[in-house]
Amino acid sequence: MVKEIIHILIKFLTWFIIIGALLTWVPLHKRNRLIWKVINLTEKILKPIRAFIPPIGGIDISPIVAIIILQIIDSIVRGL
Repeated sequence: MVKEIIHILIKFLTWFIIIGALLTWVPLHKRNRLIWKVINLTEKILKPIRAFIPPIGGIDISPIVAIIILQIIDSIVRGL
């Protein structure tokens, strides 16, 4: 039961990271609260990763690293 909840939470976070990364490519409407909530949530996850891995050639790879870390955690938890 706990494994499934963690799995669902990791999938949820993974999709939010993907959506947040895609939203950085488009001009954002300043009044859309939902978009800013997604970006704020993903920034809380990605900011610590950026402290260790800065953008490479102007490309931010922190979303990829975050997704890989989440998948590793998911594999470990589901393997227990």
